[in-house]
Amino acid sequence: MTDHANPDLQAKRRASLARIQKLAYWLDDAFRVPIIGKRVGIDGIIGMVPFAGDFAGLALSSLMIGEAVRLGAPKRLLVRMGANVGVDFVIGLVPVAGDLFDMAYKANRRNQALVQRWLEEVTGESKGSRGKESVAILLGVAAALVVCVGLWRAVFG
Repeated sequence: MTDHANPDLQAKRRASLARIQKLAYWLDDAFRVPIIGKRVGIDGIIGMVPFAGDFAGLALSSLMIGEAVRLGAPKRLLVRMGANVGVDFVIGLVPVAGDLFDMAYKANRRNQALVQRWLEEVTGESKGSRGKESVAILLGVAAALVVCVGLWRAVFG
């Protein structure tokens, strides 16, 4: 049975994509900066709080990856999403320059586009183990944390 023949699955995917779009909007584009006209989101704003803000942004961005796991996204897509979030997180740790990068990079919008493109390409029901994908995501987040602790100790330790 293909996805096109399963209206319940299609409705769940549309609802999930709508949640992803809303999350990406709030995290990356919710507010317009006066004078320069650029849009920033909650992720860019809380990222200005040293260290803790970056971890909060990481946690919020991980919600989108969790949604992709629930959709049954393939591992390669989850790895790309994790890489986007990881780059955003690690570079965002650098004071000022990292914050500016974070506001311009828009990892959540990138991830939204990846999921949307994947959903448009899907023609059959997704296969694979979601448990293994969840472990891969957790390992990616753990690796990012190890890098951050190492950077923290190198800079402040």
